[in-house]
Amino acid sequence: MPRILLFIFLIIQSLAYSQKTYNINKVDESEIIIDGFISEKERKTSLKTTVDYEWEPGYNTPARLETDVYLRYTESSLYVGVVAYGNPENIRGQVRPRDQMEGDLNEDTIFLRFDPFQDARSVFILASNAYGSQLDLRARNAISDDERYDITFNALYETKSSINDEGYVVEFLIPFNSIPYPSGKDQEWGFNVMRVFTLDGTQVWAIGDKYDRDNPCRICQISGKLIMDDLEFKSKTELLPYISSNLIGDRGVLSNNTIDYGKASSEVGFGVKYDLSSSSSIELTINPDFSQVEADETQIDINSAFALQYPELRPYFNKGMDLLNFLDNAFYSRTINSPSISSKITSAGKQSRSILLTAIDQNSPYLIGGEDKSYFGEGGTSYANAYRYQRVINNGLKYGFFTTNRYYEGGGYGNLFGIDGLFTINKIWRIQFELIKNFNEEPIADWIDTNDMFSNKSVRLNGEKFNGSANYFRASRQTENWNSYLFYKSISANFRSDLGFVPNNNKKSFTLFQGYRKIFDKKYLKNFTLSVTGDLSHNFNNDLKYKGLELEFGVTTIGKTNISYTYLINSFRNYLGVNYKNYSNSTLTVMGSPSKNLTFFTKATFGKEIAFNEDIPEIGKESSFVLSLNYKLGNNISLNPSLRFSSLRKTDDSEFFYNGYISRLSSRYQFNNDLSLRLISEYNKFTDTFYIQPLLEWNPNPSTIFYIGGNQSSINDFDLQPEDFNPFRINRSQFFIKFQYLIGI
Repeated sequence: MPRILLFIFLIIQSLAYSQKTYNINKVDESEIIIDGFISEKERKTSLKTTVDYEWEPGYNTPARLETDVYLRYTESSLYVGVVAYGNPENIRGQVRPRDQMEGDLNEDTIFLRFDPFQDARSVFILASNAYGSQLDLRARNAISDDERYDITFNALYETKSSINDEGYVVEFLIPFNSIPYPSGKDQEWGFNVMRVFTLDGTQVWAIGDKYDRDNPCRICQISGKLIMDDLEFKSKTELLPYISSNLIGDRGVLSNNTIDYGKASSEVGFGVKYDLSSSSSIELTINPDFSQVEADETQIDINSAFALQYPELRPYFNKGMDLLNFLDNAFYSRTINSPSISSKITSAGKQSRSILLTAIDQNSPYLIGGEDKSYFGEGGTSYANAYRYQRVINNGLKYGFFTTNRYYEGGGYGNLFGIDGLFTINKIWRIQFELIKNFNEEPIADWIDTNDMFSNKSVRLNGEKFNGSANYFRASRQTENWNSYLFYKSISANFRSDLGFVPNNNKKSFTLFQGYRKIFDKKYLKNFTLSVTGDLSHNFNNDLKYKGLELEFGVTTIGKTNISYTYLINSFRNYLGVNYKNYSNSTLTVMGSPSKNLTFFTKATFGKEIAFNEDIPEIGKESSFVLSLNYKLGNNISLNPSLRFSSLRKTDDSEFFYNGYISRLSSRYQFNNDLSLRLISEYNKFTDTFYIQPLLEWNPNPSTIFYIGGNQSSINDFDLQPEDFNPFRINRSQFFIKFQYLIGI
């Protein structure tokens, strides 16, 4: 009898989570018309499926709104047409540039998820909102969302949309060679469709397959099978020439000077990419222009003892670069600062992936991590290489090895070697590790000026040789409600990654996390979370460096509003040989989207903190505040003002260690999905600097771009009395233009 019951249970389970198989029709390319409408003829020649289930807040319950999906393919492309039913008055979103979704998914969006190798090594997500604006990213089997999603990935595909009385329609046309897939004419890909929408103030995730919340590997659960026979791989060559020019003027040190413009400088560069197979390519770029279209949002670093990391925004570092993401930040692409030439080879086999990146960098950043602070300098020419190979056994087991190398012109090098792996045990347990060894010889240079020491060696660059290690181990357990992990880091004092970002070393630390999350579907309570995090850190002499406990509580309520409170208890911290005990701070964060036009984020922190950058550090009273808004005016205009304030006052209230703010306004008029006019301005009270950046941009695909704009900035170096200083008096002016065009052969 027990065996019969078990057999019946297994049958029910297999039916409940049965796979959908899509044997779609192949049609002639002339039958595909992408116009944002699905005709009756197009529906008849397509395979129809539906998005049946709710992922959140419901759990495999029937979807609240109907969604029809139409599938067919040609010799070179996949067609997906989506009809999203619903009240058009409730549609959220607007026309925007690709990859610039505002807010926390505060748009009605269709997500197509592809797992061509069916092993969760890389799931390619191609998306569009109701206005045809694109978003593409790559997902991998990782423990946290920060590590799971690679937003730098770009794919070439076409979208058109229309809004009607029943909701909206989005059509996708996806060339097969825009994403890697296994070799062979007959293909079977993992595939499903997700839809995100807001209904009665609740954000709803609908999905084509049932979803197991007790399985933390989200991308492993793409159970739909997309069957396409007799595909013909067509190798393509992409040429990417560009030309740019800029004109710079400077007022000098006297305020009554006129701005003196020099001669305009011009740059010409060229890139080429060739597909070796359906999953491998080689890319070469000569004199690439890695300038960013939009200025980085300035971070407040006045009380940071370590260098700050900025996100990578340059388009060259996208395809395959997720392979160079590490727990350790052993590779950080922005360390390749100004290359004159670079090449990249990416390859994916049935059970393996690899990437080889090389570059000659004309301006090499040099970062030295330390126990209590980091050191940074600007170096000269260097030769950089990064290689990683990964073996993929299945969606729960992968391992590999990697190396990065940097050789400096005139002497000195940094070589790094490592192995890593991810193992899944019983679905909910995952173990991840990285073991890294470095071998360095410093250049003899004046890039860093200090007399500080590390591990009986001088920080100053004088040709010393040394080697170190960094080891990471993380074990996690995750179910629908509970999330636990133990994270161990061991970074020796001699560890250095010349192509990475490791500003802090000489530490052995343990982090223990326990969290609980419960999803509700109530009017005033959507979900709540509770968590506790404990941290313990020693240096390699076994001296206690830090001991702390963080408690966090959060709820999501009406208006998609999330409220969280964090209380951080710093029981002990040793900084520069001084012990600080029992100081704490509180952080209140509120973010939400009360209407389809407004998204907001605000955070306030108050309590005690160390003044790290004082000659004699001491504890002070901390106050900081962040407010950021995104407001949409119609379908084309968006305004994003923000204010970030931070201060630290002595405990006797006699004076401030620092007190200032950074205000920023980014406004955009989007003519269509390809053409926009942006204006960014920022004032930094900490440094009394101001800049304004107008930019007209045409960007029809990830690689083709035309922009014309400028940077007008001021700094506090005029020959003025401090009380007469005007931060809005421009003393440096730049105008630039660039045209880069993708040519496919």
